[in-house]
Amino acid sequence: MGFWMKLVLTLLAIILASVIAGYLWNLLFNAEIPGFLGGMLGGIVAIPVWEFLRKFNAP
Repeated sequence: MGFWMKLVLTLLAIILASVIAGYLWNLLFNAEIPGFLGGMLGGIVAIPVWEFLRKFNAP
């Protein structure tokens, strides 16, 4: 798996995590999630996804 494919999959995971967090936040608090929380969650999700994809491609 090439670098660009790993990057695209990681970005999709970031976006998906942020959207799911936004929906859950809206259900719980009936308000929009603050931007920094959505970004922080996306960043936290990106690290394990990138590491998983790196190990998946290891020879």
